[in-house]
Amino acid sequence: MCVCLSGGLNSWRNGYTVRDDPPEYEQAPAMEFRLTYEGPLKGASQGNTRAKHKHEIRKYFHPQLKRLWETHPLLKGKKRDGPGIEPDSYIEYLAKRFPLGPYNFVPLVNDEMKMTCGVDILFLRPDAPGEVIQSGDIDNRLKTLFDTFSRPTDMANLGGYDEPDETEKPFFCLVADDSLISRVSIDTDMLLEPVDGTYDQSMARLIISVTVSPYITTWENNGF
Repeated sequence: MCVCLSGGLNSWRNGYTVRDDPPEYEQAPAMEFRLTYEGPLKGASQGNTRAKHKHEIRKYFHPQLKRLWETHPLLKGKKRDGPGIEPDSYIEYLAKRFPLGPYNFVPLVNDEMKMTCGVDILFLRPDAPGEVIQSGDIDNRLKTLFDTFSRPTDMANLGGYDEPDETEKPFFCLVADDSLISRVSIDTDMLLEPVDGTYDQSMARLIISVTVSPYITTWENNGF
């Protein structure tokens, strides 16, 4: 684990690594892509998990990850097969493996595929330059974001969205568990264009670069 800060209080940009826990050996990423988000990003206050807010951000990422599965050459039409395994759609296999009530989640990074991912986040917010270091609220907002990367494990985490939309069958998410995120790096900068016509302090525009790599070569991640 590595934690570092760069940029003084008068800097326009601030960057820091909040997690850096790579495998024992370095390996070029098998897949790189970007997720985007713009809208409210609120911190979790004590006694308030903001489950509804978090799931709404998951819903924002879902169609982007669905599109990734439909178009990326390593994912498009991927089958689960191997010695003694009947070939099957990998999406359907994961959806059956990660059910929650009426939901079936498809986490891109999961323990069976022996993959981890790193995320590099460009975080644009209306705060004045340097306030990322002074404000503890930014950490709570990032904790909210990290929770949205993972599949929910309890119906309470869905914040009242007890039924998936027709377009969310199955529901695509980034990771099965946040322990599979091996590295997190954040660059913050001042938001110069409003989100939804406002510079409200809760608003953010995010560009999230994701790198996915196997940490053990298996039949399931063969080709990555």
